[in-house]
Amino acid sequence: MNKILIILILTILVSCDNRTTNNEITQTRDKLVTKTEVNENVDVMDKVKNHFELRSIKPSIIINNTEGNQTDIQLGNHKIKWFNTDDETKIKIDNDIFTLKDKATLNIVHYGKDTVDFANNWDEIKLFKHNDREYIGIRMSFSPCTGLGCSVDYFLIYDVKTKSKNFFGTFRTDNELELFNFNNDCKIDYLAKTYNGDAHGSTPIEFIYELYSMDTNGQFKMQKDNGGLTY
Repeated sequence: MNKILIILILTILVSCDNRTTNNEITQTRDKLVTKTEVNENVDVMDKVKNHFELRSIKPSIIINNTEGNQTDIQLGNHKIKWFNTDDETKIKIDNDIFTLKDKATLNIVHYGKDTVDFANNWDEIKLFKHNDREYIGIRMSFSPCTGLGCSVDYFLIYDVKTKSKNFFGTFRTDNELELFNFNNDCKIDYLAKTYNGDAHGSTPIEFIYELYSMDTNGQFKMQKDNGGLTY
């Protein structure tokens, strides 16, 4: 089955076209757009949203850090423990303990790849089951956050079978922890998101989605077409 192109670029224009048309004009925060343009954009985004929804792998268990300081988590048959000190943050999944200190995101979050050690707390944990394998997803952030740090989230996708750890990050965009099966095969897929533009809004902003698929060793690899271009 052919791979599916999934690069979405949403550009926020900060200038306005001075020309007018007979169409009804709708005022938005960033630009003037016609009512027809608004309807077309909404229609496209609805189609994209439905496309993703149909291929989403639904988690079997979801746990939220409602107290904000939970360190011992029972996730089905798995035990997760969170350790945070001034020097580093560690996570223990069953008998596998590892540090975030030397870890970095696979994707470019904003200006480049981020160090995951910035995270000192977890927000949400999900257990996914797909083709007789289990995957644990953890969304992490910094608390208490200030300034631009409040717009950053990190994600750990942990393959229970191989104990492989994959890290991704987002900045000022959708922070939903999701896994997909786009090609209806044994692989799981992840959509990494990159914020492209000035953080203070002085330049046009793009949100770029890129497709990663997990190999048999539990590692996510960026997918490219025959021409070497990313999906």
